[in-house]
Amino acid sequence: MLANRGLAAALLLSLSADAAASVFGRDDRLSISSDLTSSYAPIGIVWADRMATGFLVDRCHVLTVRHAFLDDRTAVGRKAVFGTPPKDQAHWTATWGTVVATGKRQPSDSYDQVRAADWALLRLRDCLGADFGYVELDPAPASDVGDVKSAGFPFDRRQIPGVTVDPSCRIVGSRSVLWLNDCAALAGSSGSPIFSETRSDGRTGLKVYAIQSAAYGVVGDSLESENSRANIATPVAVILPSIRKYLNFDRPARDHSRRKLSDALSTNMTRPATSDTITRATR
Repeated sequence: MLANRGLAAALLLSLSADAAASVFGRDDRLSISSDLTSSYAPIGIVWADRMATGFLVDRCHVLTVRHAFLDDRTAVGRKAVFGTPPKDQAHWTATWGTVVATGKRQPSDSYDQVRAADWALLRLRDCLGADFGYVELDPAPASDVGDVKSAGFPFDRRQIPGVTVDPSCRIVGSRSVLWLNDCAALAGSSGSPIFSETRSDGRTGLKVYAIQSAAYGVVGDSLESENSRANIATPVAVILPSIRKYLNFDRPARDHSRRKLSDALSTNMTRPATSDTITRATR
């Protein structure tokens, strides 16, 4: 898909923003290809008021974080772009999406209630999941989840091709309905899936248990994980009841999911994220 050059250039510039780390223990993150042959292909970048990670949950829907949109009242109806990382200013596989559902929030909500509602479901104009595939959502309780991984597009590794994967992390506890975890989380990691890999019919897939919402607020060196200072994720069990009605795993593929991005884009997009807002994408 050929990208609008101005848009791709703006995105590449946005990805140059500095990011503060929240990594527990040894930083063992690695980069894995997210091309069409990879099991990580469903994971991409969401470009809204802030940059975030998102992932395909069926052929036409992407799950990401609500705080990618700055409007505190509602994000439903807002537009965003979802796609793979730009390879250069001319090539970017991406499409528009519209928010169809989010977590419910009230002005009086506590911090934990805000985090529990920190999710948004995008309906894509072009069903990229027909080509990239999609993850499996698993509402398992934290007690049933063992070692996990996370993957996303943090800004500190913006010059490294592929998706950044934390290959070995854990759910270290829970608070209210939230999951506390030691999966690496940096600016740009918001919306990263927390998952395990599965094998079926000789193919590897991703089983997602939670979505990363917020990083522990320490800038600087790596830290040892403690329940009182852990990254925060919203479990699938909290989200799935609200989005199940939108998901359709048998929808026929659309034949124009690879048309020119300039044809897929419209003038309805919100103002692009700035370097200042991007550095606060994970908070």
